[in-house]
Amino acid sequence: MNSTLARVAISQSELFREWSEADIARLVEVSDVLRLESGALLHGPGEIVPFLYLIASGSLRMSLRTASNREFAFRLRFAGDFLGLGPLLSGEAFVYTTVCRGQTHLVRIPGPFLKNMLVRNGRLAVAMFAGFNRRHRNMIALYADASTGSLRARLASLLGLIAAASGHAANEIEILQDELAELLATRRQAVNRELRALEKLGVLALEYGRIVIADKTALQELAILPTPAPLP
Repeated sequence: MNSTLARVAISQSELFREWSEADIARLVEVSDVLRLESGALLHGPGEIVPFLYLIASGSLRMSLRTASNREFAFRLRFAGDFLGLGPLLSGEAFVYTTVCRGQTHLVRIPGPFLKNMLVRNGRLAVAMFAGFNRRHRNMIALYADASTGSLRARLASLLGLIAAASGHAANEIEILQDELAELLATRRQAVNRELRALEKLGVLALEYGRIVIADKTALQELAILPTPAPLP
C-alpha cells in the first residue's frame, strides 16, 4: 500500500510531472511513507533535513518566529504540494516550524539519492526546476495582489485557493477562523465579520470547524485573483 501511495504522490507531483516512468520507479523504490497525527511536529527551525516531502493526504501548517518573538503563520500546504526542496538542495537548515493539521501522510524521498539523480541527468533537473519555478511565480503573484486588496477580497481569494488546493468536490474547507486570521495577518473578529457578511450574501455557509462554499462564481468575483490557481 505504501509503495502505491508513494507512486501516486510522486507521479502526480508538479516536480516530477515530466519525468519518465523508469525514473519515477527509482524514486518510489527508495521512498517511504510517514503517517503523522494532528498536531505532530514535522520539523522546526535549525534542523537539517535530508529529505524531500510530498504531501499525499492531509495538510501542514507553516509558521515563523518574528523578531519580536511572535508566531507568524504564513502558509498551509495541502495534498499534492511539496516541502523542503530549497533546504535540501542548499544544505541549509529549516527556518520555519511545520506542524500537521489533522492526520497527514507524507512521502519521504531521500535527499542524497534525489540529488545524485539530478547530477547524473540534467534533463531531470531542468524538468524539476520548471515545476518549482511555476510555484514560485504563483506565490509572487499571490503576495503582490494580497498586499493591496481589501480584507474581504483577500479572504475570498484565500478561501478559493484553499478549496482548489484541497480538492473537496463538495467545496468544503476544513479550517478554523483563527487560522484564517493568522494567514491574513488580522484579528479573528474581523475575519468572523467578513465571513458572516459573505454568508448573508449566500456565498458560503459556516459550520463548526469548516466553511462550505455555496457560490463559487460569486466568491471568485469577490476575490483578488479572478480564477483560483493551485496553492503555491
